[in-house]
Amino acid sequence: MSVKQIGSGAEAIILLNNEQNIEKSRMKKDYRISEIDTPLRYSRTKKEAKIIKMLQKIIPVPKLIKVTDYNIEMEYIEGVQLKKILDERPELAQLIGLNLSLMHDYNIIHGDLTTSNMILQIVSGKELLYFIDFGLSFNSTRIEDKAVDIHLFKQALESKHFKVMDEAYAFFLKGYVAKDRNAILRRLEVVQSRGRYKEKI
Repeated sequence: MSVKQIGSGAEAIILLNNEQNIEKSRMKKDYRISEIDTPLRYSRTKKEAKIIKMLQKIIPVPKLIKVTDYNIEMEYIEGVQLKKILDERPELAQLIGLNLSLMHDYNIIHGDLTTSNMILQIVSGKELLYFIDFGLSFNSTRIEDKAVDIHLFKQALESKHFKVMDEAYAFFLKGYVAKDRNAILRRLEVVQSRGRYKEKI
C-alpha cells in the first residue's frame, strides 16, 4: 500500500493512502518524556475520534474507518478547501454558521475554526460543507466557550479573508441559529472587548 504525506500540524501528520483514506498520525514528541507523551497522544487521539463519531450524526464530517492508539483513519473528502473560494463566494459562510450552531447545540466546541479546516463538496447539485480537523475540539456547555469559538472564526476571517470579512460574517450570523444564540452573541461582545483591552496594554 502506497502512502504519501499531504499535511502536517503541531501534533500530527496527515497521510493519504492508495485506498483514498486519510490517516492522521500523532507522532512521538522527543521534547516530552515518554511518561507524559504516550498517555497524552493516546487521550487526544481517543477524544478526537469520539467527537468525530458524535458529529457524524449532526453535520458533514469524514466517516471514521479505524482508530488505534495514536492514529485515526477516516474517509477522504473530495472537494475544495473553503479558504480558496470564500473570497469569491462569501455567502458560503452561512453554511459555516449552520454547521457551528448544530455543533454548539450538542455542546461541541471546534476550537480551530478556520477556512483551512473546511471542505466544500458538491453531491448531486447540492453543496455540502465538511468540517475537518477536530484535534482541538472538546465538549462544553459553557456559553463562554461557544462565544470564543465564534471569536476565533472572526479572527480567521480578518486574517485570511479581510476583503469580504464583513459580508462573510453577516452570512455566518444568518446561518448561526443555535438555541442559545442570543446569549452566545452577547457573550461574544464581552470576549471581543477583552481582546481590544489587551491590544491597548
